[in-house]
Amino acid sequence: MEQQLLALVAVPGRPVDLASMAGPRHLFRAVAFIQRDGDPQPQVGIDSDGDLQCRWAADGLELVVTVEERGAGYVWALDSAGDELMYAEWKPTEQPHGLWDSAGQLLRTPQELADAC
Repeated sequence: MEQQLLALVAVPGRPVDLASMAGPRHLFRAVAFIQRDGDPQPQVGIDSDGDLQCRWAADGLELVVTVEERGAGYVWALDSAGDELMYAEWKPTEQPHGLWDSAGQLLRTPQELADAC
């Protein structure tokens, strides 16, 4: 996934500067914290605003992590009925591990959660 993120921000023939890597770095940290073995793989891309985004779809759940160029971001999740399960934002200076952990829990099955206890 790190290579996918780099490909989204890298322009052939031009070196990647530190400022352009803030968004990918923050998104990679968020996804690395959320994603566990056996979870569905996210789709990685750029949203309509030009921000980096990872999107998971599993058992009617839609989980989206979006990160802006400077590293601010948000997590948003909907259930199969279209009800919002989660929405939270963070600033570029934050590493909201609790938020990312909560988002990751949405990807786990009830059995996986029980086995983790």
